Amino acid sequence: MKLKKGVKKILIIILILLLVAALGYGALKIYNKFGSNKVAKKPEVINTIKEYGYNLDDNATKLYSNLFTQLKEVLQEEEVNEEEYAKLVAQMLVVDFYNIDNKMSKNDIGGVEFILEDYKENFILEASNTVYKYVEHNIYNDRKQTLPKVKSVVVQNVKNISYKYKDLVDEKAYEVVVSLEYETDLSYPKTVTVRMIHNGKKLEVFYMK
Repeated sequence: MKLKKGVKKILIIILILLLVAALGYGALKIYNKFGSNKVAKKPEVINTIKEYGYNLDDNATKLYSNLFTQLKEVLQEEEVNEEEYAKLVAQMLVVDFYNIDNKMSKNDIGGVEFILEDYKENFILEASNTVYKYVEHNIYNDRKQTLPKVKSVVVQNVKNISYKYKDLVDEKAYEVVVSLEYETDLSYPKTVTVRMIHNGKKLEVFYMK
């Protein structure tokens, strides 16, 4: 049975409308997932300790921000209390490293600025292949993954040690042991040992375990 021209025309229009509706629905789904309503987050520096090269980003936790403020006060003293400096470096390194919830991806490794320059590349590589290996990206602030949040950090012990690095022998290097408490126990380390040496006026970490 042949359809009349008018009926054919109506069917063609309906098919076109259905096709447009399907394309529009698909475009809407794509927009909702990747559209302009999801802007990539870029941390901004909100505080610095210029003479030492330390920066505080706006995505830092309250705990880390408080430690940063304490560090800035210690380093601005006419005579720096090195033991306090060492204790704060250890705490900040460990807090920033193990508070993974505020990190962008597996490559956003916490605490890198405290690591001895020659050790940084290996530190980042090892972290991204172990502790940070399965961290999902959170560029658009839509990650659902449960990751560790450090609730508190306490210095358990601090002492001077001797350490030789290349041609440098540091008889007053530091070893600091800290304990961590997490908001939720996800089986991350609760006690960490940090060792650091002098590099000019800075203390830089060469060991963390």
